[in-house]
Amino acid sequence: MNLEKVRRLLKNKQINLEITIHAAVEALKDGLGAEDLEIALFHGEKIEDYGNRALLLTFTPQDTIPFHIVVEYFEGDPIAFIVTTYVPNSQEWESNWKTRKRKKKNRAKKR
Repeated sequence: MNLEKVRRLLKNKQINLEITIHAAVEALKDGLGAEDLEIALFHGEKIEDYGNRALLLTFTPQDTIPFHIVVEYFEGDPIAFIVTTYVPNSQEWESNWKTRKRKKKNRAKKR
């Protein structure tokens, strides 16, 4: 995803931004509001790219809690979506909150 292009289109009001109900509910659970999600979209760091979706990392301004958002945009569409958001957990993410931890393979011995 060309995140800079999406940001530019949004800033110039050439496309609109919608927050899915799922993203709004998940944000609410973590104490985040629509403004937090919009700030994340414009200032977050892209840490994974899935083609038409991207995972961004940002931090809450008041207490610097990390959170991720997933933004989706299909070229030519009039709307970009924030699909979900969540506070990453330390069991799945490295301490930089940018890198997924590798899952350890179960190497149980066969008898």
